[in-house]
Amino acid sequence: MHILSGLKVVDVTQFISGSRCTQILADMGAEVVKVEPPGGDTLRMIFKLMPGAERCYSVFNRNKYGIALDWRDSRGGDIVRKLAARSDIFVHNLIPGSLEKSGLGYEDIRKLRPDIIYTAISGFGATGVRPDRAAFDIIAQAVGGQYWNDQETFLLPNNYWGDLTSGAYAAIATLLALIHRMKTGEGQYIDLSMQDVMYFSNYRAMVDKALEPIVGDVAERLGRKPKDVLNSSDRMPFYGFFRSSDGKVAIVALTARQWKDLMTLIGRPEAASDPKFSNIIVQIQHHDEAVAIIEEWTTRHTSREIIAVLEDKKIPCGIAYTIDQVNGDENLRQRDMFMKVSHGEFGEIDVPGFPFKFSGAEGSLRMPAPGLGEHSRMVLEEWLGYSAGEVDALYKEKIIL
Repeated sequence: MHILSGLKVVDVTQFISGSRCTQILADMGAEVVKVEPPGGDTLRMIFKLMPGAERCYSVFNRNKYGIALDWRDSRGGDIVRKLAARSDIFVHNLIPGSLEKSGLGYEDIRKLRPDIIYTAISGFGATGVRPDRAAFDIIAQAVGGQYWNDQETFLLPNNYWGDLTSGAYAAIATLLALIHRMKTGEGQYIDLSMQDVMYFSNYRAMVDKALEPIVGDVAERLGRKPKDVLNSSDRMPFYGFFRSSDGKVAIVALTARQWKDLMTLIGRPEAASDPKFSNIIVQIQHHDEAVAIIEEWTTRHTSREIIAVLEDKKIPCGIAYTIDQVNGDENLRQRDMFMKVSHGEFGEIDVPGFPFKFSGAEGSLRMPAPGLGEHSRMVLEEWLGYSAGEVDALYKEKIIL
């Protein structure tokens, strides 16, 4: 059983954030039509620059039908409007105001489908200061305050959290709007800002803001500002990464029981009652010395040896996996997070499984990402009732591909 079976979605998205949103909906059974411009989604074009890399397109666009058309042409725009009129959800991640120029804004679509759920993802939202600004993942992370630790290094992001998290939040918002529609019969416009999401996910910034009136008192007690307690330059003995003989492990010993057990395991039971390490406050004040005590033990053992000992004592821990290691993890395998989808051109493609597990429902991999315009004829003829001759004419005039 698919939770979203019977729902139809129009996907006018580029790159990752919007595609991740509609991928979640498609995985759960919604019929998603991805509408690409004649040149294709820019992400597809980037993958095409590397021979065979277009197989990666299925990571975010599996389970979708694909059509390609020029929505800036009135005839192409008419096709998108007809699709929207027969759909439940419309998703895009273009700059605010872009689709309005082609008569595809929320007010245009709701005239055709009053209860449409129209989800618009953008860098800065549809209101506020200069909503027409373009944004990519790195910009969303920057203006969401995620990079304050790296102000001097200017490191590029190691992961596209701005895109991936915003896409997931957009899916959540869309499903909440569906529940609202079930209760009231009303559709609505969802304005999702990537900057908002990054700030909402910025623990340090939020805590610092909440502690603003007393930050001086806290800093005096800890010897540093609250936002600097768990930063990338100083490891805390109760929460951090520690070197092993073959890599690194993450260890958390926040409670008194965990700290006592950890000190006993590493052969330093006296440290549990040492005034310099007996609680989190003094551990912060003497973090270098406490970290050295732990690491003197961890560096003499492999990561797996450390994990085996700590897990036996219920001390939270984990190996800092390399990409190869996480892609071969047994727990992920048993939880079906490694799946394959069959592609006509590229054969079997490895794609991630579904991170949500339901007792009475499931997602499914039904098809890979569509080729550019792969389902244009099918969608126009079977969904919208165009005749074969009308579709032939649209192909001939390059309105569709």
